Amino acid sequence: MIAFIKNYELGSIRKKMIILYVLNLTDIVFTLLLLETGFFTEVNILMVNAVKNPVVGILLKTILPAILLFYLYKRICSIDTSLLKAANIGINISLVLYTLVNLSHLVWVSMLPMFYGMT
Repeated sequence: MIAFIKNYELGSIRKKMIILYVLNLTDIVFTLLLLETGFFTEVNILMVNAVKNPVVGILLKTILPAILLFYLYKRICSIDTSLLKAANIGINISLVLYTLVNLSHLVWVSMLPMFYGMT
């Protein structure tokens, strides 16, 4: 696992970007499910209005990140080794943050039975 994190070859970076995209998708799924319970609100100020309409939220969180990650990957393909290391660090930080967001969602989902027991 440590070797995967440290690896900054294009193939490894591509896999990390795919994982990042999947974490992004699970984030919107968890967000919309938790919002449906009525016990939660969106805390991301950029997404507050978008998630009021689930279709808009899903489209925004699927299409825009796909385009951005594709563009970023194409740019990364043409940079030198020293910049690949920096790109890898940035992607790893993004992976950690999105993993924490998803873990937070999982904690809230696991706590839902307690909330429903209070009503």
